[in-house]
Amino acid sequence: SAQAFPVIENIELLDRMPSDAASQERQKIALDLHDTAIQPYIGLKMGLAALRNKAAADNPLVDDLDRLQEMATQVIGDLRPYAGTVRDGVGRTDQLVSAMLRQQAARMRDFYGIDIAVRIEGELQVNDRLAAEVLQIVREGLANICKHTLAHCGAVRLECADGLLKLRIDNEADGSQSLAFLPRSISERAGALGGRACVQRGDGGGTS
Repeated sequence: SAQAFPVIENIELLDRMPSDAASQERQKIALDLHDTAIQPYIGLKMGLAALRNKAAADNPLVDDLDRLQEMATQVIGDLRPYAGTVRDGVGRTDQLVSAMLRQQAARMRDFYGIDIAVRIEGELQVNDRLAAEVLQIVREGLANICKHTLAHCGAVRLECADGLLKLRIDNEADGSQSLAFLPRSISERAGALGGRACVQRGDGGGTS
């Protein structure tokens, strides 16, 4: 007993260390998220409100200002509970990823008129950091659809099987001639995670 109890205490200590480190990391991420993402959107919303108050009723930009205000309000509403979830470490990661993906898809539909189907195959066995990277890659991929195509629909598919996580982002053919390209940021993120990114081009501008 005299020999075993110190060993057990050391095991418990070593087990707590990564948990404590993960908790501190979550606190830091939550603070960074608040300072670098939420606060600027709050400032943007206040600036838009000030511009809206200066605009006369017959100003042709009134509707656009109202829409931008609504977009900023929605983003703030999405980020605040997400920051709380990151800080407290509550909820299952797969459920959080699924919810965030569907929020992004809804935003694409409401703001840009692009329908994005979200499909998750299998159980997502990913940690918090990988989940954050996946969400960022999806965000960048959807932004590319908005910026570089005329597509009205697309899809995001996540599959976790045999120890591999596969993420696929598609956009429909929009009738344009697609050029060979490889998104630099997405490719670098995938490489940093030990994976790789590739682009498949279809006829008429469809891309995967």
